[in-house]
Amino acid sequence: MRAIIGGLVMAALSLGAAHAATPADLVRAYPAEFSGIEGGMLIWRDGTRMPVSTEPPGRTFDAILERPDIAEMFQIPYVAGPPAGAPDLNDDPGRIIYAPLFRKMYGDCSKGQVTPHMRPVAWMPSRGGGSVMFSTVNGADKALEAVVRDLEALPASMTRYLVPTGGTYNCRVVAGTDRMSLHAYGVAIDISTKFTDYWLWTDPKGVDPIPYRNQVPFAIAQIFERHGFIWGGKWYHYDTMHFEYRPELLPAE
Repeated sequence: MRAIIGGLVMAALSLGAAHAATPADLVRAYPAEFSGIEGGMLIWRDGTRMPVSTEPPGRTFDAILERPDIAEMFQIPYVAGPPAGAPDLNDDPGRIIYAPLFRKMYGDCSKGQVTPHMRPVAWMPSRGGGSVMFSTVNGADKALEAVVRDLEALPASMTRYLVPTGGTYNCRVVAGTDRMSLHAYGVAIDISTKFTDYWLWTDPKGVDPIPYRNQVPFAIAQIFERHGFIWGGKWYHYDTMHFEYRPELLPAE
């Protein structure tokens, strides 16, 4: 399995647009949260230490997805820029989440710890988009505001992909799993569901290879990427409506 992931890494890097992110990028992307990495431990500003690597090599993709360590979140590079084609098997950059890290960072929604740090952000105000709730932690709300400013400059033909939204905060797990969605931390947004695609809608039994589907113009995803968001349309298990604030996986501006 590590050989497969390694192949994905090399393929991504060969495109010349991949940021070879490492756990150190957590410190770069979230300086208010982390002070550094020492002796294989990620050091939080409050003194908490989390081991970067705890799992043995050779685990399957499904095992890594269900219970990753911090290092495994970075095994598949997220490639910014126009997609070169449909993602390869299990090429899901950013879909691997070490939940304890995000739960400490943004709060545990089941304990009411996320909503106190959220505020309304105007969504496509000139096009009747209303507002959405988003976390203020790590400036995620400010990043979304920057996204909206740039999206507002797109042609009117793009509105159907953006308004109405499919929602932001939702204290829920990823469909069909017991893994918390990034929506549960208030740092993910789904754009309009009417003109987007989700792998389980196409292939409800999950039989490989999953036929790739996407209707979202890359001009929209490009704006999100510019401001620290990754796009689920670049996953093999695609979720083309989905964007989440993950600046650690993207190059620094």
